[in-house]
Amino acid sequence: MNRKLIITLGIGAAFILVNCFAIIKEFLYIPVLSVVVVLAYLFIYRLDIMMYVMAFVTPLSITFSDQKINIGLSIPAELIMIMLSLIFIARLFYDIRLERKIVLHPISVVIYLYLFWTLITSITSELPLVSFKFFASKIWFITSCYFCVIQFVKNDLKKMIVFLNCYAFALGIVIIYATVKLALNGFAVRGMHWIMTPFYNDHTAYGAAIAFFIPLITALILIDGKTIWRKLYYFSLMAVMFTGLYFSYCRAAWLSVIFAFCVWIAIELRIKFSWLIVGFAILGSTLYYFSDDILYRMSRNSQDSSGEFFEHITSISNISTDASNVERINRWVAAFGMIEDRPVIGWGPGTYQFLYAGYQKGKYKTIISTNFGTGGNAHSEYIGPCAEMGFPGAIIVIILMITVIYVGLRAAIRTKEKIPKMLALFSVIALITYYVHGIMNNFLDTDKLSLPFWAAIAVIVVVDLWGKKESINNLKFKI
Repeated sequence: MNRKLIITLGIGAAFILVNCFAIIKEFLYIPVLSVVVVLAYLFIYRLDIMMYVMAFVTPLSITFSDQKINIGLSIPAELIMIMLSLIFIARLFYDIRLERKIVLHPISVVIYLYLFWTLITSITSELPLVSFKFFASKIWFITSCYFCVIQFVKNDLKKMIVFLNCYAFALGIVIIYATVKLALNGFAVRGMHWIMTPFYNDHTAYGAAIAFFIPLITALILIDGKTIWRKLYYFSLMAVMFTGLYFSYCRAAWLSVIFAFCVWIAIELRIKFSWLIVGFAILGSTLYYFSDDILYRMSRNSQDSSGEFFEHITSISNISTDASNVERINRWVAAFGMIEDRPVIGWGPGTYQFLYAGYQKGKYKTIISTNFGTGGNAHSEYIGPCAEMGFPGAIIVIILMITVIYVGLRAAIRTKEKIPKMLALFSVIALITYYVHGIMNNFLDTDKLSLPFWAAIAVIVVVDLWGKKESINNLKFKI
């Protein structure tokens, strides 16, 4: 060993021993200071490692809130995201150069439009402080999980494989923890809402994260599962994911996975994207035409949520006695009332949960409704933005969705190399799970879903820009 390595190992060993001694003696300020020093070093000299750390700690982060200053942060994930965003923005002025193709990419342009309209509606918001906090969170989510990820993987997609593994492995830890808790509770349905705490505050967000990663792990199996040990690891991880998905008892997550893999089959069968759009349009028109009959039949369904799989699936259409379904309708009806009053600029980003109480209808209230409207958001990634940012906001969200899917499929089809093709294709499939889930719930105001969501879009942009034959050699594909 050379002298430099010996000194490094000596300092590392001394660092560990000092902290172990401090913990034993309960001098807790020393470990805290040590963590600060290590993080400062990584932020200054090894931002690549911090990207992996951000991915790993996000599923394991815990939300802390202070009612006095009315703020809540997911620790440590959001702190890392904030720091990465600040450093990235600062470095844009002296050593980072975002390429013109990235800055002017259609997806990036739609994101700018989304942020611009979020800013405008924050200025006109009913609760400006709430809206500007919401806007700030969008800035650090998009900067750290979209622009930083693009810059991080644009010359080496192998880094994205490691990045996804960091998040997936940590999510696997959460699933095992939650499943053990549920088992100790006798797999009772009444425990499904809290088994994933403190890491996830709701079983639907937990289910959405798992559903998102099932397609991504499929991609990792296809492109990275070369040795027997890697295959064993990925198939074990997939088994953990499906176990977590089942015991999340999240019906929207179950359906989103089924729908997404149906889309995958349609892609493999070379069904044109335009045909899919026409098919969805016909399906939507049919549902609208027969909406009265459908609602009548749904109102006659009395199957409530259950621990039995088929009973739980059947309860999806119960809008008469299932409290979860009826409460969701209550939130949507309240949102429609808010949209009717402010259809253009909305009430302000992030304000729905503070303002929807007065728009509730008595006939839709349930045992989980509150008169003061303290139950949360609008339970829709499309209706919520419409209530908060008006029709322009909802239209921008839909345009982003369509653009991402179109560009992702185009990149996957155009690219000949296996690794970028699989990453682009299954990023689209993963995003489709969230777009379907977004009909019933919305979680992009949290770090848990924002990170994989924007990171998947970042991969699509990278593959789209550098997946062409004339520049394919700029990427390193070998593992």
